[in-house]
Amino acid sequence: MTRLIAVFSLFLLTACGFKPLYEVGGSSAALQAQFSQVEVAPIPDRLGQVMRNRLLDRLNSSGNKYRLEVVLEQSSEQYGTRPDTAKTQEQLTMFANVKLISFEGAEPKVVIEERMRARTSFDVVQSDFAAVAQREDSAERLALEMAERIQRRLALYFSQVN
Repeated sequence: MTRLIAVFSLFLLTACGFKPLYEVGGSSAALQAQFSQVEVAPIPDRLGQVMRNRLLDRLNSSGNKYRLEVVLEQSSEQYGTRPDTAKTQEQLTMFANVKLISFEGAEPKVVIEERMRARTSFDVVQSDFAAVAQREDSAERLALEMAERIQRRLALYFSQVN
């Protein structure tokens, strides 16, 4: 019975025009062709380099039809206190202002402009070295997560355009 329901649900999804962004083996060939036309602009600072490298890997980009521009901002907030008034937790928030510019027409046109946010928190330990290492690791993980989100947003845009 459950197999029948699953088959029927799949039939309904295909009947309404649903199509997945990705194939079983990864991104579809058409989507990869679109990704390859995106130039990823340099992103300042070390976290920007981490994000740009991840985007270059994911997009396989080398084209000049689109330009992806990203501006990163981050903030941190400490909370939780020990008896000696030292903070026990830190929350790191990263914002990415994302702009996809199309060069298809006579003049450049901004086709995506979004502000994305990712957040994580970690325990603040008494060792200064360990605290700095945790903060840097958390920021790098946020940059990589944000790159994945940007790639998914581009995939959504390209699937709607075609």
